[in-house]
Amino acid sequence: MPEIGARFVVHSVLFVAAVGYFANTIYGRLRVLQSVAWTDLFDKIPERINKLVVYGFGQKKFVVDRQDPAPSWMHFFIFWGFVILGLRVVTAFGQGWFGLEFHLPLMGADMLGGPYLLLKDLIEVVVICSVAFALVRWLFIHPKRLYGFEPAEARLAGQSHGEAILILCFIGGIMLTDLFFEAGRFIYAAGDPAVEAERSWVPVASMLSTLIQPIGAENARIVSEIGWWGHNIIIMIFVNLLPLSKHFHIITGLPNVFFSKLEPLGALSKQELETAETFGTSRIDQFTWKQVLDMYTCTECGRCSSNCPATATGKPLAPRQMLLNLRDYLYEHQDEVIEKHAAAANGANGEAAEAPEVGVNVVGADSVVPDDVIWSCNMCRACEDACPVNIEYVDKIADMRRHLVQEEARFPTELTRVFKGLETQSNPWGIGAEKRDDWAADLDIPRIADKPDAEYLYYVGCAGAFDDRNKKTTVSFAKILMKAGVDFAILGKEELCNGDSARRLGNEYLYQTMAQMLIETFDAAGIKNKKVIVNCPHCFNTIKNELPQFGGEYECVHAAELVKELLDEKKIGLKPNGDGYEVVTYHDSCYYGRFNNVYDAPREVIQAATGKEPQEMERHGRTGMCCGAGGGRMWIEEDADKRVNLLRVDQALETGPEKIAMSCPYCMTMINDGIKAKDLEEKVEAVDVMEIIERQLT
Repeated sequence: MPEIGARFVVHSVLFVAAVGYFANTIYGRLRVLQSVAWTDLFDKIPERINKLVVYGFGQKKFVVDRQDPAPSWMHFFIFWGFVILGLRVVTAFGQGWFGLEFHLPLMGADMLGGPYLLLKDLIEVVVICSVAFALVRWLFIHPKRLYGFEPAEARLAGQSHGEAILILCFIGGIMLTDLFFEAGRFIYAAGDPAVEAERSWVPVASMLSTLIQPIGAENARIVSEIGWWGHNIIIMIFVNLLPLSKHFHIITGLPNVFFSKLEPLGALSKQELETAETFGTSRIDQFTWKQVLDMYTCTECGRCSSNCPATATGKPLAPRQMLLNLRDYLYEHQDEVIEKHAAAANGANGEAAEAPEVGVNVVGADSVVPDDVIWSCNMCRACEDACPVNIEYVDKIADMRRHLVQEEARFPTELTRVFKGLETQSNPWGIGAEKRDDWAADLDIPRIADKPDAEYLYYVGCAGAFDDRNKKTTVSFAKILMKAGVDFAILGKEELCNGDSARRLGNEYLYQTMAQMLIETFDAAGIKNKKVIVNCPHCFNTIKNELPQFGGEYECVHAAELVKELLDEKKIGLKPNGDGYEVVTYHDSCYYGRFNNVYDAPREVIQAATGKEPQEMERHGRTGMCCGAGGGRMWIEEDADKRVNLLRVDQALETGPEKIAMSCPYCMTMINDGIKAKDLEEKVEAVDVMEIIERQLT
């Protein structure tokens, strides 16, 4: 049989077998996506394309990673190595059918092929170096981010990580075999004009060819053949390993980015309570197809867990481990998920068919996701912000909390008082609603009922109205507004809680009731014609991002933004020296920062009042860490050795501050408690940005 014939037959048989096995595996995975809960994410296509370009192809989260830049750039180059090598892979497979002289249209060395060969040649070396760096990390450095954070990721840490090493060797092998294919060909086909034209474009392969020149032409032909066959066979094996391993993300990563959340990060999904048959998520087939795609896409890189405050403080939650547990359980029950969906479809067509429930309730003490894992989450979305493929964790946890609260009434005992307070007094403290405006007793602040034409409504919020420490902040902000002559009013006793804590704690029914009541109160007071000012990020986020789900559209302004405008317009003046504020460290609230991109205004206001920029913690801005109060954790007791606020205070103390500034009443409570726990009240003060301004007013 001629050489080309043998190559054609053997290559075709291997190709058909590899493609057939791959197609069968992918078909099963796609059928699962078809069989779970539906969600429509085929909207806003231009925005989705933009995300794909920026986060998918642009690899933005790797490029801007200041916490772990070396591995980030390593992955960036490996990703682009695969993208660039794509044309070479197609060419290599084409050579199996059309001969080694085959190339794609316009890709000859005298056209686009020349520059492409140069780029391919150089990127292969870069990828090989990146793979070597990755192997050193896996084999010698053993970073926790790769091996697992204990105790939450004890299961991951105890696993063999041979798969990662094998895949890295395959990636390196794909690059090396192509280089040796080229190098050998330059020796045995020397003098061929087409081959010589290509050689001038590939300096690395050409140099390798010079190094192996002594082996002679026949041996060089063998090396080249081994390189070609090795390249294609590794790819065929590699592609079939992808859906069976964590490297499935090579296939699903870009689609997952394309279909990622476009709604404001601070908005949880709205559950249609009137039509829902279940409340929340408790079965593996109740997750949406996008949530399942998240499970497929996890790269196991650990960036989520390394940024999670619960993981950092030794709680049982690690986002990566939670998702992997769900993924593995899904794989175990894949056929059952498909069977149940098929039975339901047959029933809809008039055929009596019913499949049993898939597996067990995935939420529970001895199940896939234990209760204490779900209740450990601060819902700060630091995990999601760090994830390079835009996996969404918080919405899954919120859905599982909804199941626990609304279907099983199983939640931490402390929340009984919180829910009752919200239901009866419209505040989580349960303090009498008639005391909501007691903070303003000594101030001449108009109520909206008496001043319906006010330009602004100051929505105080529960913490600012009922918590003794945060009342001081409320008074400070009110004095700033009065000093500046801002035309504002408050609702007073008519003000209602917006239900933020209820929603994040899984009590969606209570939240929706409270949200609708607040909207009715706002509308009755004519708030749609006013701007709503808040000095609480949780209130800001709910009013701005979640009330629109129920028809409540209001222009919401956060306090620092307004004060910055007042300073710029010289409606208020400040003392010039900033006495008492020599070293101020600013703590970013998750609900202002990550959720709503409010970073600059609070810092600019601090600088205006103190004459200097605030100190920055190592984790600040988008990588800032939660104070521990988010996700309703404000109301749940923590073990003394697992308190997030103590860790955050430690991070702040590293900057040597006299004041730790913030713009959130929940953060104020947590940071202040952390300072007290460390007996540092005489040395360090927790202070709201509005208090800094008010103290410096002229």
